[in-house]
Amino acid sequence: MHLLHPYYIIALVIMLVFSYQEVFRGKVDKRMLWFLGVYLIVIAGLRDNVGPDYGSYKGIYIYSDTKDYITFVFTALHLEPPQPMEVEWLFVLINKILLNVFDAPFYMLTLVVAAIAVFFKIKYIDDNSFYPFTVMAMLFIPGFFIGESGQIRQNLGSFIVYFAIRYIKERKLWAYLLCIYLAGGIHTVCYLFLPMYWLVRFPMNKTLMLILIITSIFLSPFEVYRSFGGFLSNISADNAISVGFNGYVDESVERLNGGFGIPEALMAILTFFLFAFDTKMVEKYPYYEYHRIYAVIGICFFFIFRNNPIFASRLAGTFVGFGYIIIPNTMYVVSENTRRMIYLFIFSFVIFNFIVFSSFRNITSGRFTAEQYKNHLLP
Repeated sequence: MHLLHPYYIIALVIMLVFSYQEVFRGKVDKRMLWFLGVYLIVIAGLRDNVGPDYGSYKGIYIYSDTKDYITFVFTALHLEPPQPMEVEWLFVLINKILLNVFDAPFYMLTLVVAAIAVFFKIKYIDDNSFYPFTVMAMLFIPGFFIGESGQIRQNLGSFIVYFAIRYIKERKLWAYLLCIYLAGGIHTVCYLFLPMYWLVRFPMNKTLMLILIITSIFLSPFEVYRSFGGFLSNISADNAISVGFNGYVDESVERLNGGFGIPEALMAILTFFLFAFDTKMVEKYPYYEYHRIYAVIGICFFFIFRNNPIFASRLAGTFVGFGYIIIPNTMYVVSENTRRMIYLFIFSFVIFNFIVFSSFRNITSGRFTAEQYKNHLLP
């Protein structure tokens, strides 16, 4: 077992302290959430050779200089570009502007991307939960290390489409489409969220949820996703950072062939909360039905793509990450005693993730340990 750098532990302690306060003592000043956000931007954005994907993104930074600006225009308009664009156009454009216009060192890219991602993350969580610090703590491990400090493209794109749920609520189609377009320019997987503008209003109940989830579990060993051919491969494949991704996972052959592991346990937990508190959430929590749709799709995607760890993480994980906000939100609709039980579970869940993440190779592969982590600003 390895110990995370104290910078990460400090962040987690801050989240847990304010989490307890917001659940049992009343709402915390919103400024504290933004102070936390700035701190997270610094430790993620100014990291120095930290994260399994760091070298790959540095390669993309250099690669961006080989593309002409007219190529970005053609690619953005979905026309045949003069040069091939192997990585999503908007992300490469951000790289090129920082490199060509500002002559910025690479860590300025990670800083800019982290700042934008954390901004959308906090706005999304603040818009959709009465317990933002609790949600932040629950998603911190491994989300912060795989996202803001790892697969920064998919993380940024995902939080743009998470943020865009506000435009679904307000029924602002063009604003939502713009968010999907920009997020898709960061990572193609975000285009999967396009139908959600309409799907969130689809009537869902426990019976239908049960049928969909059981059907997905039944389909799991048959690998039906192969029938979609290259479409899904184009969405989730990313040769440039596949090596970095492998630094995060420790999949066993037994689990992929039908065993039960941590990912399955997480799906079971989310499924339990969906069914156990569905009635009260529908009655008392605003727009819960929208989040429920995302969660159900994520669970179904996970089992359908389960035999492919890349699909199961990138496609399913994007939706499931959206659905996890349901778990802390259930504390809003239950009695005081039940709220304490749920909070104890969330606290235990955070500590469990801390121990598991420290025990696997993830922490050393990503250079997140006290001995390995370096920052361009902090000592």
